[in-house]
Amino acid sequence: MPLASTSAVSIRRNLRGFTLVELLVVIAIIGVLVALLLPAVQAAREAARRSSCTSNIRQTGFAALNYESANKRFPGHLSSFNYANQNASQDSQLRPQQHTGVITFLLPYMEAQSVYSMFSANTKLGVDAYDEAFYSLSSTTAWEAAHAQLSTLLCPSVGSELPQRSRINKVYGKLGDSGFLEITSWGFLPEQNVGITHYLGSSGVWGQVGPATGQKYTYQMNGVSRPVDDDLIGIFGIRSKIRPGQIIDGLSQTLMFGEAPGTIGSSIPDDEDTSGSYSGFVQAYAWAGWGTMPTKNGLDLAFEQTLAKGGVYFTKRWYYGSVHSGDVVLFCFADGSVRPLSKSIETTLFQSLSTIRGEESVSADAL
Repeated sequence: MPLASTSAVSIRRNLRGFTLVELLVVIAIIGVLVALLLPAVQAAREAARRSSCTSNIRQTGFAALNYESANKRFPGHLSSFNYANQNASQDSQLRPQQHTGVITFLLPYMEAQSVYSMFSANTKLGVDAYDEAFYSLSSTTAWEAAHAQLSTLLCPSVGSELPQRSRINKVYGKLGDSGFLEITSWGFLPEQNVGITHYLGSSGVWGQVGPATGQKYTYQMNGVSRPVDDDLIGIFGIRSKIRPGQIIDGLSQTLMFGEAPGTIGSSIPDDEDTSGSYSGFVQAYAWAGWGTMPTKNGLDLAFEQTLAKGGVYFTKRWYYGSVHSGDVVLFCFADGSVRPLSKSIETTLFQSLSTIRGEESVSADAL
């Protein structure tokens, strides 16, 4: 018994806790380790998101290549050649316009056959087909299908926030009131909740701007006046039937799809509501719309930042862009390769990569 009692006393005497100073030191060490590890964790997460985005845009490009393989041409968007009013329900020959486009045609090649079937149930789809706009009252199944949210079309880095102001249906170049070409767009209200895309196809520098007017618009590039509707068009156009053989600039040197989430920023004005400011996701693009955008504006948002009224644009409508670290934007080229382009790329070089037959001496591999 005495031995047991002595042992118990000895055990109790050897037990002791941390002092306050020791505890604070341990907490400080843990804090330093967390501070050191957090950037690495965040970088790893962003690397994973960027890898997922790369996969998504590559799948979109492969869908276009598979469409071309099956149809012997790339898809275009079903809209009017009546450039006096791009939103016209009919063209100059009184034919109705569906106002849908590239991504809709790619749905069967993106594991979204059911959405395509629903979209085409009562809306004629085809480069030579004419029907009412997919958002018209009589095209109910197409309108319902347009609300599908397709994960392949979304960049994980953008997040799950919904746009606050609009979901853009079409972006195009037109002759403005000033007598010069300008970029404009039209979209749906946010509460209409149509599905969005963070990727758009390239329509060239301005897209097509003069077929119905009979005018031949030109644009100065590197001091040379170039015909907009000829030299400067992209892979995807108005009811276009572009084949790989027509891309004489080279498949690996011609843009096909690029990141284009819309307008995202902090304390920024909205083009349609300049009375207030917005933070977060302001404007997005509807995948069921034309699915294309001109490259005229380039990638540099420096000019837009001067109009931000103290806010900051991370991306902006009418521009390709991304929220990835490193100030780069991912693009899928016509050969199916995905490469990042710096946001500081010279605008003329960027525009040159968007044309299919500009014959510009520029290599994406050197950028």
